[in-house]
Amino acid sequence: MQSNGENDHPLNQKGMGEPAAMSEGDRRVKSRRRPSLVVAPLTFGLMAINGLIYLVGFLEPQVERELFLGGALIPQLVVHHGEFYRLITAMFLHGSLGHVFFNIYALYIVGLAVEPVFGRLRFLLVYVLGGLTGSALSLALGGLQGASVGASGAVFAIFAAHAVHLYQNKRLYANVREQLRHMAFIIGINLLIGFFPGSRIDNWGHIGGMLGGALLALRIGPRITLLAHQDTGLRKIVAADRNPLRLRLLDLVIYVGALVGFVFVAVKLLAA
Repeated sequence: MQSNGENDHPLNQKGMGEPAAMSEGDRRVKSRRRPSLVVAPLTFGLMAINGLIYLVGFLEPQVERELFLGGALIPQLVVHHGEFYRLITAMFLHGSLGHVFFNIYALYIVGLAVEPVFGRLRFLLVYVLGGLTGSALSLALGGLQGASVGASGAVFAIFAAHAVHLYQNKRLYANVREQLRHMAFIIGINLLIGFFPGSRIDNWGHIGGMLGGALLALRIGPRITLLAHQDTGLRKIVAADRNPLRLRLLDLVIYVGALVGFVFVAVKLLAA
């Protein structure tokens, strides 16, 4: 199976051949029959990685301390000691059981919807680059004091990418406005809580993740068209991606370059 999302769209899988003719109830029944681990292996893999890293620290407090000191996004160490790897490692660390549980659960909910549609490679790119964008904005605007951990930026990137995809392909899905309103409500509540005085939530990381996920979805996200064709005498409806990833490699290079440049400028300004 292709990993770039061009041939693994769920509308092309067995049992999903005529999405336009299905009732909403039929969709729910068929979606329950799909083996989730098969269609979203990266989602479950990322859930496992985040959960296992937290579990190791939870079982051994000294290891937890070492993980935090060695991998958390600590702006002072990034700016003055060049420890840029923390922009990535902080995405896989969590500060509490509630913190890791919320992020894993949110990833489960949105990952099962996004990974089969975007394909594994595009899903991973949005997760990693969106999470890095969250870390970069947190570094630039969060101040030099304190530290930040969590997969929230990456998860928010997937949420934003999902919202963009639904809007761009709204003719293919039912209740798009309702879904978008629900997602906007959830995101809005989380951001509002983060702005409360005394909150320890890294809202800049969330906002950066959302911006990164939305921009990436706009440029490299799948644009689905339904096409009719004859197969052994039967007329079938299949999904075709009008925006394959191979045509967007330059966009990815530009995005990564802009992200690296943003971090470089932020570090120079903070160090001044």
